[in-house]
Amino acid sequence: MKKLSILLLATALGAGGAAAQTLSVFADKALRPAVPEIATLFTEQTGFEVKLTFGASSALAERIIRADTPPDVFFPTEEAALQQVVEKGLIDDALKRNVLRLPDDEPTEENPAPEPNYVAAAVLRDAANRLQAMAFLEFLGAEPARAVFARHGFALP
Repeated sequence: MKKLSILLLATALGAGGAAAQTLSVFADKALRPAVPEIATLFTEQTGFEVKLTFGASSALAERIIRADTPPDVFFPTEEAALQQVVEKGLIDDALKRNVLRLPDDEPTEENPAPEPNYVAAAVLRDAANRLQAMAFLEFLGAEPARAVFARHGFALP
């Protein structure tokens, strides 16, 4: 069903001429093994080109905050970096998705059952390619992307 909705969105975008633009994604360098492969699959299925920029989550957050033209999607591995961008009002809260699950914190006496930690991706409020960014966000949770993440050893929610 998700694949169908992504393809329908892609078709609608293509009909409107929006596919000519390149989707810009800032992703944490720890995601480098999987994200380029996922971006290629996304391009093959939708026709949208993806420009990837990798770095430390905190450095990418700083670049987003200072950028005249922010990326369309931010995919950090550090919650603090995402929160920094959220606090500046640069993330569309409705377009934020948990994509991966980090290893659980070790239980302690004070916290015998720690909450799971997730890695989220989000669409920027001023994304130049908003609809393509929304399609990419959905694609990150679709079966082809999930298979790539699993093959590279990332835990899925």
